[in-house]
Amino acid sequence: NRLVKDEDQVALKIKGLPYSTTFEEVSDFFKNFQYIEKSVVLGLGRDGRKNGFGSILFEDEKEAKDAMTELQGQYVGNRYVDLSPISYGDYSRFNGP
Repeated sequence: NRLVKDEDQVALKIKGLPYSTTFEEVSDFFKNFQYIEKSVVLGLGRDGRKNGFGSILFEDEKEAKDAMTELQGQYVGNRYVDLSPISYGDYSRFNGP
C-alpha cells in the first residue's frame, strides 16, 4: 500500500481512538517519529464531539511508514488503533471517517 504524499509530507489516518483522547496523547503516541508539530487533528462527529478518528502529518514517507509499522495495533488508552495512509488533501479536509 503506497503512501500518498504532497511534496514530502505524508499523512496517516488514526482509527479507534478513545473519545476522550487529547492532542497531547496522540502527540505522545507518535513521539519517536518525526511528525509535523501541531499537525494532530481529532475528528468530530455531527454533534461536535470526538468520533474516535484522527490524523497526523509526517515530515516524509519513511517516517510515516516506520510509524505505521511500529504502532499499528498498539493502544492509546484502552483502545487499539488502526493506522492507514491518507492523501495530503484528505488530511487538510480531515474530520473523521
